[in-house]
Amino acid sequence: MTGLERLNIAMKCQQPDRVPVWCPLSLEHIVRNGTKNGSIPDTIEEFVDAECKLTKQYGFDGVVLYLPGIRKCSKVSTLLNEMINKIPEGNTTHIFEQADPEKWKREIYEHQLEDFYSAHLAREILGTIYHIGGWTPDGFSKAVQWFPRLDDAMIATLEDPSRFKVMVNYFDEQSIHWAKAQIELGGIESIHISSPYAGSSFLSLKAYKEFVLPSVKKLAEAIKSLGAFTYLHTCGFLSDRLEILAESRVDGIECMDPPPLGNVELSDAKKRIGDKVFLKGNIDSVNVLLRGSDEEVDKAILKCLKDGMPGGGYILSTACSVAPLVPPERVKRLSELAEKCGKYN
Repeated sequence: MTGLERLNIAMKCQQPDRVPVWCPLSLEHIVRNGTKNGSIPDTIEEFVDAECKLTKQYGFDGVVLYLPGIRKCSKVSTLLNEMINKIPEGNTTHIFEQADPEKWKREIYEHQLEDFYSAHLAREILGTIYHIGGWTPDGFSKAVQWFPRLDDAMIATLEDPSRFKVMVNYFDEQSIHWAKAQIELGGIESIHISSPYAGSSFLSLKAYKEFVLPSVKKLAEAIKSLGAFTYLHTCGFLSDRLEILAESRVDGIECMDPPPLGNVELSDAKKRIGDKVFLKGNIDSVNVLLRGSDEEVDKAILKCLKDGMPGGGYILSTACSVAPLVPPERVKRLSELAEKCGKYN
C-alpha cells in the first residue's frame, strides 16, 4: 500500500495496512537537516527538495508543504529567514476602529497555475505514492494576527465583537480562496487548517463557539466540497473542547498536545471523538523526542500506537511540529516502530 493510499484510508477513519506516519516539521528542522550545510536555501527548488528528502528519509507517508504556492525560480531565502527568526512586521498602522474589511474584498488575489510551481515540483519529486498536503489559517487566526499585539485582538473580541466578526468573515473568504486554489491549481490533497489561538489558555469555550467554530466550519465545508481532506491544527490545552472541535466538520484533528504542553491524553480523545474524526498526534517533540532517553522515546511511540490504533483513523505523529534540534534518527524511529508494531493485518 502506498503512503498516499494509507493516509487517505486513515483520513476516512478506516484501517489501512498499518498506521500511517506523518509529522509536521518545523521550518528550522527542515533547514538544519534537509539542506546543504544546514543553511537557508536561496531558491524554492532547493527548499522543496529538502522537504521531500526528509519525507523519504523519515519514512513518512506524506508531506505538508511550507510554501505550496511559490513560482518557479523564486528566491525564498529572505522569506525563510524572516519566518525562522520571527522578524516582526513592525505593524503600527492597524487600528481596529478604522478597519473596513468590506473594502478589503477587492484585494483578494486571483491565483494562477504558475503560482503553484512548488506544489507541482513536490509531486514531480515524490511521485504518486506520497500524500501532499497544504495549509491555510482560519479566519479567526488571521484576524488575530492583523492586530499589532495579541492582547489588542483579545480585547477587541470583548469590546466590539460585531466589528471583530466582520473582520473574521473577510479573512475567512481570503483563506477559503487560498485553500481552493491549492487544491484546484496545485493538486493538493489535504488542507491543514491552522488555528493556533483557539485553546483554553486563549479563549473560553463560549468564545470559541462564538468566534472560531463558525470560521472553521466555513473552511471545512468549502475544502471538502472539492474532494480534499481537511484537519484542524490547534496547539495547547484542548481537553474541554474536543467534542466541539469534532463538530467543526473537519475530517481530523491535531496536535492534541499531551502534558505539560497541553492536557490531552490520546486514549481519552480516542474514546470521546475517535469515531467522528481521525486523530493525529500526540508525541511530545521537545520533552520526549528531543530530551528523552531512547527508552522513553520508544515507550511514547508505542503508547500512541496502542491508544490510537483501535478501529483505525489514527495517524502517528508528533503533537506539533518536530522541534529544530530533534536528531533525525529520533524522527525516523516513528516509522520504524509503526512498521514493526503498527500493522492491522
